Amino acid sequence: MTVRTGADLDGERLADLDLTGVKAGDVRMLECEVADCRMDETRLTGIRVVDSSWVRVAASGLAMSHANWRDAAIKDSRFGLLDLSASSLLRMSITDTKIDYLNLRGTTINEVVLTRVRIGEVSLSDALGTSLTFVDCTVGTVELHNSRVTIVDLSTSALEKIDGLDSLRGVVLNLEQVLDLAPAVVTHLGATIAD
Repeated sequence: MTVRTGADLDGERLADLDLTGVKAGDVRMLECEVADCRMDETRLTGIRVVDSSWVRVAASGLAMSHANWRDAAIKDSRFGLLDLSASSLLRMSITDTKIDYLNLRGTTINEVVLTRVRIGEVSLSDALGTSLTFVDCTVGTVELHNSRVTIVDLSTSALEKIDGLDSLRGVVLNLEQVLDLAPAVVTHLGATIAD
């Protein structure tokens, strides 16, 4: 089984494949399973993934800008870079996965849930949509510049830092997170905390 530009995959199972360095645009996956595949420096621009699951996928860098994911899941995977910028994500889930850098810049995000995901940095700059929920995740930095996602729920996750404090509208935090972020918010507003 090969993944090539314009491939139309329906009900296929892609397992134990080395797709390192593959460059394929406008791939369509309907009711497919991708399992135990390697995708280092793979570029799948404009891929459409519907009713499909990706399990135990490993990639140092996987670029999928302008993608469309609907009712699809990624599980038990490992990414250095996962680039989903300028994409459309609807009812997508990512579970038990490690991602060093998750790029969601300019992405439309609706009903996306990340569960037990370890993320070094996630960019939501210029993203829009209804809801992005982090459940029991560990997140280093969330970048929010010009984010217009109605709800970004980080309240059950461990969070180190938020960049883009001017775009906090819609972000859900627990009290401990608010207290941790208070010094950065005060500085952002131009105030000073006395010793």
